[in-house]
Formats: sequence, structure tokens, C-alpha cells
Amino acid sequence: MSVKNRVKLDPAPWFDLLAEYRLTTLPRDTVLRGVLRKDLSPDHPDVRDAIEAWPAPVHLEHGRDGVDIVLVYQIKETERDSLVTHVFLLVATLVTTLGSGALMRGVDPFATRYLEVLGVALPYPSTLDGAELWLGASFALPFLGVLLTHEMGHFYAARAHQVRASLPYFLPLPPYFSVIGSLGAFIRLRGPTVRRSSLFDIGASGPFASFLVSLPVFAVGLSWSRVLAETTDVLTPFAISFYGQPVYLGTGVLTTLMAEMFGPGTPGEGLILLHPVALAGWLGLFVTALNLLPLGQLDGGHILYALFPNRHGLIARLFLLSLVPLGLVWWGWWAWAVLILVLHRGRVSHPSVILPEPLMGRPRRMLGWGVILIFLLTFAPVPLNL
Repeated sequence: MSVKNRVKLDPAPWFDLLAEYRLTTLPRDTVLRGVLRKDLSPDHPDVRDAIEAWPAPVHLEHGRDGVDIVLVYQIKETERDSLVTHVFLLVATLVTTLGSGALMRGVDPFATRYLEVLGVALPYPSTLDGAELWLGASFALPFLGVLLTHEMGHFYAARAHQVRASLPYFLPLPPYFSVIGSLGAFIRLRGPTVRRSSLFDIGASGPFASFLVSLPVFAVGLSWSRVLAETTDVLTPFAISFYGQPVYLGTGVLTTLMAEMFGPGTPGEGLILLHPVALAGWLGLFVTALNLLPLGQLDGGHILYALFPNRHGLIARLFLLSLVPLGLVWWGWWAWAVLILVLHRGRVSHPSVILPEPLMGRPRRMLGWGVILIFLLTFAPVPLNL
């Protein structure tokens, strides 16, 4: 899509109101940060007139040197993604997750064939049976619902704080390469975050939303699950059947308690074969925990920085080190640690926001501790064992 050249916003009227200021140019925005003149206050008529006339957000904060002011305004329009892109990815992910759900039922809607290339058998679909594909709906629909809820939580929180954000991008992956038929979903934030409180709300809203939706989905699915007369590991008491092959799933504190309350048996005493709906709920809780890892710019990294701006770097590095012994239990933690380091270019601490408040309000701090509790309850030391 084409990019419009300029958004006509002129900050010059503000210059006479500021004792000092600095302009920072970002790819699509300019940030003006300054200090209000000593003879002015936020309630002064000139300042109030300037705020009312300014069509973009105005951020005020009482600092050591006076009243800090931050203006963020676009100098270029955001590239608009075609709605067709989002719809296409959603439909493609619906097909791949339906395919995964059908394979969990022992049905192959793709009539898979194999092509041998350099001694490697590569699977490919030879047809698509719509009726058989729809057998996977009991997994695909609740799973996509959980993903959509998570991303829309971020989306609406960003909009509430006037931070530009894209609609969700879903990531399809053929069931041949992913048991669940997807790599998840994400949104893109297209504007800077000014305050820690805004960062907290945007970071926490997704995990909170997916957590609340995943609980009833997992509970209902557990009631439809069954116990197999098969010995099981206490760390992986759940299983699914994928095209006739077992895939063993781990548990955390919360999933163990829920299995005892709503499931067909006590975890560890017999292997619990999860209904596809239960798998969707389990994945929702797992994705919530994964996003809450307190590293870099994951949701957990946002929340950690918002809560502990002076100690978040140390906490993140200590957590990263803890993945080393955890990798002895499940090697995937080593792979995850390497992936995070690569994506964040070796940095696990969070970059500073433009205008950090001295202290977030008590309600947000309490919610922050609630998010930490959710992470501890949903974290599974051994998520998966093929």
C-alpha cells in the first residue's frame, strides 16, 4: 500500500510554552519532550488552549524540573494492511487447524501422499474433503477463539491508550509440521508507548483475556475427556492422539487442580486423553504462560518493566539463567532461550518508555501481582513430549 507523505501537525505553538524541549524523529512519528515554563501550570489558559487545539495525545507529568510534557504525532501515515490479508490468513489458519483437529479424530481430510526428495518423504495433500475437514471443528473453533481473544485484548488496550495497532495476523502452518496447525497470532504496534501504565495495560490485557476464556474451555473439555489404562509420567499426565500417534502434554499447578475437579481422573494415576476442546483450553493456558515469560518484549517483559523499572533487567537475566537447568528437564527451554536472544539481539531487558511515571497506581500494581500469579499457576516445566 502506498504511504501518504505527511500529516500536517505543527508543534510550533507549543515552543513558546516550554522552557526547554527536544524533538526526536522516529520512522513514522516525531516525539516532542519538553518542560513547561516555570510561570505556567497545566491549568493556565494558554496551556489549556494548546491542549484543546492539539489533535494528538498530550502527556503531562510532574517531574523534578517542573511539568514534563510529551507530544507524539505522526509525520507519516501508517501503511494500511489490506483487510484481505487478515481475512486470508485467518481462513488459511482455520483450514490448517481444522485439518489438525480432524487428524486428532483419526481422519485425514487431505488424503495425504508423499513425495520422496533426496531420500526424504515429503507429505502433500492430494485432495480436500470438506465433510472430513469439519470434523476438526471441535478443536479449531475454540482454539482460534482463544487466540483471537488474546490478540484483541492487546488491540483494544492499545486503542484505549491511543497507540496505533494492527488487526491480528494469524499464522497458519500445515498439520504435517505442527500438531495444532498454527504458529499462533500477533498484532503490530505502530506507535511509541509513552507511559509505563500504558505499557502495562497493553501487555497484560492479552494474557488476562486468554486466561479467562481458556479456563471454561479447559473445564468443559476435561468433562468430555477420558482416562486410559496406561501408565503415565507425573509431569506429562495428559495426551492427545494425532493421526494414531500419542502426543503427551505436561501440566502445571492450575491444570492439575482443574483436572482433579473437572476431569475423569486424578492426574498421574492414569493417562488422561484430552478431548479436542480440552486441548484448545490447555493450549490457551500454555500460550498465556509462554507469553508471560519475563523476557525482552514478550508480554511478560512489558509487565516486568512496568512493575519493576529499576530491577527488571536483573530479574530477566536471572530468569534466562533459570532456563538452563529447566532445559535438563525439557530441552525446548534451551531452544526458547536461544530464540529469544536471537529475536532480541542478545538483550533480555526492556527498553525504556518515553515518560516513565515515578510509580504506577495501586490497582495496576495489584493486577501486576495477579498476572505473576497466573504465570506461576499456568507454567508447565515439561509442556510437551512426543
